[in-house]
Amino acid sequence: MSLIPNSWRWQQLKLAITCFLCLIPILFFFLFNFYLTLIIIILWSIFIIKNAYFLPSNLSILYARFFFEYLLEKPELLSQLRPLGLDLFNTQLNDYSVAYNEYENKKMQTQLHYLQSFKNKKMSVNERESYKVMEYFININAKRENSNEFSYHDYLINQMMGAQSEIISIITKFHRILKLNDAEAYLIRVRRISDAFDQFIEQQIERRRRNIQTPRFVLQRVITELEAFREQLKNEPNRNPLVIAFIDKLNDKICSKEKQNDLIDRLLQILKINVSPAYDRLINILYEDLSNAKTEHGVW
Repeated sequence: MSLIPNSWRWQQLKLAITCFLCLIPILFFFLFNFYLTLIIIILWSIFIIKNAYFLPSNLSILYARFFFEYLLEKPELLSQLRPLGLDLFNTQLNDYSVAYNEYENKKMQTQLHYLQSFKNKKMSVNERESYKVMEYFININAKRENSNEFSYHDYLINQMMGAQSEIISIITKFHRILKLNDAEAYLIRVRRISDAFDQFIEQQIERRRRNIQTPRFVLQRVITELEAFREQLKNEPNRNPLVIAFIDKLNDKICSKEKQNDLIDRLLQILKINVSPAYDRLINILYEDLSNAKTEHGVW
């Protein structure tokens, strides 16, 4: 069994790690008296919580926090990179919701504030260069994401590397199956495609609310792509990439033939009950957008 519950995201893991680190000084109860140990625990906990959730003690800790939070909040990227060979959060997909966009925007502003608090501190030449690069990167992204005029002009759903196709590609190419738990995680991840597609719909509706129209030719190509995938799901599910990749990843070392057949049957049921209706919902919303789409496409 995985040490990380399937429902957890990075925030829950971060809280658990912070609590664990705060409790480490309990060992001092065996070495010192109660009051001294209590003081150590309080001071140590303040240090840990400050560095985990507030302004860190130094730039190195701040950079490390930026990096790990960025990586660990993106399960699909984790599956591609597999840091230290670990399959962290391999039951999860990225959060594509509008609420997560707002969370990222606020977090970026906080990160910029924390970073700039070190601006007047003494640094070496290399540290100053690293600081400038990080400040530029966060600043330019913060300005873009917090711009009401342009923050939703990225066309999350598109015909080239759109989220609607990348999500399938990442699961089939990068979800590693070395043991039975990994196979179960694959099924959970495929089921969560339905949630991701509902978030894509939410994103399209938000763009519609902001009067941001996806170009007609983009909608036409994406709809054609989605309809082809949906027809395969309904008429030839065994030839679907999600099924073919799953079968290729399974072998007798992972589980018996009977268990493999059971897993494949469960995957087919998930595709029928969860994934195929999600495609229907997304296609319907894109057809609504297509009916109002214009041909002023801008620069492509």
